Amino acid sequence: MARIRTKSDHNFVAYSDIMTCLAIIFLFIAVAYILEGLSDKIIKDDIYNSIGENLKKDFKSKNVQLDDDMSLKFLQDSVNRTQELFEIGSAEMTPSFKQTVKYVWPKYQAIILSKKNLKYISEIRIEGHTDTIAPRKKDKESYLYNLNLSSARAQSVLEFIRTLEAYKNLEVKKRSRLDFLLTANGMSFSRALNKKGEVSVLSKDDNSIDLNKSRRVEFRINTSNEELQSSLATK
Repeated sequence: MARIRTKSDHNFVAYSDIMTCLAIIFLFIAVAYILEGLSDKIIKDDIYNSIGENLKKDFKSKNVQLDDDMSLKFLQDSVNRTQELFEIGSAEMTPSFKQTVKYVWPKYQAIILSKKNLKYISEIRIEGHTDTIAPRKKDKESYLYNLNLSSARAQSVLEFIRTLEAYKNLEVKKRSRLDFLLTANGMSFSRALNKKGEVSVLSKDDNSIDLNKSRRVEFRINTSNEELQSSLATK
């Protein structure tokens, strides 16, 4: 004789259905995050490869380096002291650094503004980085002094870029878009480097600071998650 279903049986079925639906929803969310991460990596790899291919001749100089995170680093020349980036304690770019940026920027700009890459880029950060040396004046604390100095240096580079023919010859629409993307950021010595070129505070085995390597300028690209999600939705 069949057992008569009770109210508790129906409650159990409803509860199990809800849990199944929730499991499916969480599965879709997890898959979406995985796909977004993969797309982000693919896009960043494409941009990285484009920069590497177009600027590979410039990387023969140890003063210009492309890191795995797509940051383009302009480093101090520890051998030839005539190739400093800035005057000591100043935001004034040296003639040699101006020449380097003047040569590199048009190629870098073309990669940024290419139809393939532009829609995925949300920001191009020009970052100024300093060493930990305190100012001669005792009325200013070292970190804040270097924060102001690194900010002024980043702004100085941005201002110089805007004087270049490659920038001034852009169509109005592209120039407006580039103005929207470009930012100047002072980092003080918060991302100081060790001798290996690693961020010292994040290094597992060397937290020392290389003063010369730490004094640098970086061009850093941030990508847009909104555009990545949109591209996933249309696939």
